[in-house]
Amino acid sequence: MKAILNAFFFALSYFSIIPVFVKDMQINNQTYKYTLILLPLVGAILASIVIGLNLILNEFFHPLYSSFVVAIVYLALYGFIHTEAIIDVVDGWFASYSGKDAYKIMKESTIGAIGALYGFAFVLLKVGIITYVLYEKQYALFFIVCIFSRLNLIYLLGYFKFSKDSFLSLAFEHGGIFKLKIIALIYVIIAFILAQNVFILFVISLLSFYFILKVLDNKFGFVNGDCLGFTLEHTELVLLNIGLLLIL
Repeated sequence: MKAILNAFFFALSYFSIIPVFVKDMQINNQTYKYTLILLPLVGAILASIVIGLNLILNEFFHPLYSSFVVAIVYLALYGFIHTEAIIDVVDGWFASYSGKDAYKIMKESTIGAIGALYGFAFVLLKVGIITYVLYEKQYALFFIVCIFSRLNLIYLLGYFKFSKDSFLSLAFEHGGIFKLKIIALIYVIIAFILAQNVFILFVISLLSFYFILKVLDNKFGFVNGDCLGFTLEHTELVLLNIGLLLIL
């Protein structure tokens, strides 16, 4: 139980800006493994905060404005780390055309013009679709997308290779992942209770995540945290748009 709590606090502190007041947090391979299954829970927490804030702001402002504000808040709640990953991946992608080391480019503290422009355009699209979804009061869709985009990690990362000492390699180093995959179906069951067309969204989520990450793997010859952030963000964008199309 203590290992699971450590994993939860680690996931919350590492993948969101929500403060965690825990001293002497023990981080080991078990922590990394359980973190994978708890990431969808972090998504659910972020979604709940956004939806709750949206309902509150709707009492004081026009629903369109409050939806726009909380759409930006959603990106801020995870510290824009995935957005930063998008810029790094795009910079690495275009730098590779000139024979530069894509990995080194991704890790540079500076950003390129193309990456910045792509990141800006993506944020406009992401904020736009979240605003639309919340304005239409499709809270269940938003909640499910925030879960499914992170649920992909536990089901699909086993098909990719990461550096030996990375968090993801350590998570898959020991057994028990298959058991966690079975337990993770609880998220899917909850989603089925909340909304319709969930099976379609789940399949599209898995396919989108795998296809995008595979393209990056083939391009770079590796996948890292930046690639995962890029993939997660684009998967959410795809799911939000398709989900809204299915509903409306």
